[in-house]
Amino acid sequence: MNLFKSLYLLYFKPKGFEIVAERTIYDFLGIKTYKKFLPTTGDLMRRWRKIKQIDLSQSDKVTQLHQYEKQTRTYEWRHIIGAILFVLLTLMLERELTLFDWIFLPLLNLYINIYPIFLQRYNRIRIVKVLKKYGFDDPYEKS
Repeated sequence: MNLFKSLYLLYFKPKGFEIVAERTIYDFLGIKTYKKFLPTTGDLMRRWRKIKQIDLSQSDKVTQLHQYEKQTRTYEWRHIIGAILFVLLTLMLERELTLFDWIFLPLLNLYINIYPIFLQRYNRIRIVKVLKKYGFDDPYEKS
């Protein structure tokens, strides 16, 4: 396995500090509430639009879980890039920003990019936990 892929998987692998007393740190940060009310793909919106992220009625549930786990990496990567660009843009415009902007923009970045990163990490922890519980391959233990 090449160095880039190893570093990539090392970053996305759920970390021990993310789990505290059988809960994730994201539970303590209110990720379930965020997940429920997310305007585009939140629990309420998905229920209303009848969208399934994981179709567990299909025959190969393990493949579905592995695919969704990979999808969480893609979504997280997009939000990481978005957060970095958001910060860079803010810094480029720093002379034109008001005090309100310096308060509002970080909060906006938190809502648009940081919490979605937390959500993907939260989902990945849950997926890996289910895979391990039933004795299937952990995507991060492969060599």
